[in-house]
Amino acid sequence: MTPEPASIRLADLLSTASSLAAFRLDAAITRQHLRDALAVLLEETTFEALGGGASPLIPRRTVPAPDADVLAFAARWNDRLGGPYVEVSPELLAELRADLESPPS
Repeated sequence: MTPEPASIRLADLLSTASSLAAFRLDAAITRQHLRDALAVLLEETTFEALGGGASPLIPRRTVPAPDADVLAFAARWNDRLGGPYVEVSPELLAELRADLESPPS
């Protein structure tokens, strides 16, 4: 019996990408954070395996902010899905992943 794929929402992806950027003390949330977040959500890797993390007790200069490409991605997929809390179907998940792998628009 094949296990069911993880249920993922856009909100989960964006929140995990934000957490990864904060974990790495990065100033911006980038497409790479989104790719890494998707891999974490799909259980292909873990935060620990991605490395470079810092304790949340370390003071940060700023909270990570999304770059323009991430903002465009989030708006595009929010519109496409009809909101951030809608589950992404397996078919759309493949398209979302392909979008993340393509060069920024």
